[in-house]
Amino acid sequence: MATYRDDFYRLPALYDLEYAQHTEDLAFYGELAQKAGRVLELGAGTGRVTQTMVNAGATVEAIDLSQPMLDRLSERFASQGQAHRVTARLGSFIELPQGPEMPLVVLPFNTIHHVYSGRDVLRVFEQVQARLAPEGCFAMDMLIPDPAFFERDPDGVHELRHFPDPDGGTLKTWENGWYDPITQINHVRYHYLRANGARQLVQVPMRMFYPAEFLDLVQQAGWKMLRCDSDFSGTPLAADAHKLILVLRK
Repeated sequence: MATYRDDFYRLPALYDLEYAQHTEDLAFYGELAQKAGRVLELGAGTGRVTQTMVNAGATVEAIDLSQPMLDRLSERFASQGQAHRVTARLGSFIELPQGPEMPLVVLPFNTIHHVYSGRDVLRVFEQVQARLAPEGCFAMDMLIPDPAFFERDPDGVHELRHFPDPDGGTLKTWENGWYDPITQINHVRYHYLRANGARQLVQVPMRMFYPAEFLDLVQQAGWKMLRCDSDFSGTPLAADAHKLILVLRK
């Protein structure tokens, strides 16, 4: 059986199979969007979080670096008659497209892990601040490095799942990978065994940040911290936390 590698963000159908049922963050971003009314969403993907914010009554400027992901997002809202509520724009959040100031900017679902240096994190913060209204908020979430996770067998079969294959039949998927402590990059590999026997390997490098390291960057950028939690329910950050949720103001 042939194996070939691909970029996760060129495969929106597979991406949605993996994450369409992820819901723990939706109420958090939906509530913020309802209060703000207008949202700039960075790394919008296929619109999972976007949908919740639109349903909450907001209009969204959705930015992503992947055209296939944006195409799927646009199709989603066009099919629902909500295309007028979402503006899809191709772009990087390290070099944001120009636009109006917004009362809310969000960087959801661990997207900051696609920024690979502290210098570029500061650049993201600078770009966000340029698009954020004076009393606006910037909300984001990220993973905290988990040593037990990094000790998994790099060639093992972890988190085995079965989904309906978009091309018919059943798709089998699992993940593994390895962590480089020097670069702090977690190299995640998603393996797909398609119903027709074809295999795909999707690799996602994720730059991990430790809380003290990241919060120092927040301070360097001059943010005022409104929330610093370990989950979307508002639990304060603690030593056993696996997530970091921030709400910031200029």
